[in-house]
Amino acid sequence: MADLVLPAFEMDCRDWIVLSPVDAGMSEEVAGSPLLAMLSTAVIEQDVLEATGALSVGLMDGAEDLETRVVSPSAPVHELMGVDVPAGTLRYIIPAPNGHPLALVAEFVVPQNGGVEELKDRVYRLMRSFRWQVG
Repeated sequence: MADLVLPAFEMDCRDWIVLSPVDAGMSEEVAGSPLLAMLSTAVIEQDVLEATGALSVGLMDGAEDLETRVVSPSAPVHELMGVDVPAGTLRYIIPAPNGHPLALVAEFVVPQNGGVEELKDRVYRLMRSFRWQVG
């Protein structure tokens, strides 16, 4: 079987610090899935509130059975709904274009105290900015 390669993509990360797994002190693999990047952003209000995220690669096998909602008509991003996740966790799946069997998987953890709306807005803006670079 030929190697599977995820197409190139871009996101507007201006509010985020983006690190490779090695630079973030993480393994390059999580639960058997390649970890591409770690993301972090913060809001300073009465306290410093931080949201963190991870981008990994997954297979689309069985993904059609998941309950999702489209994040934006202009972005190929789907928020996972109805999935048992801890409070404050946002999960997204971005199927690769042209029926490719791979997908980008994004998971973010946002605190459940004050200031959380700005952090959620940053996650949503990041996901809405996602574009595959296919040519």
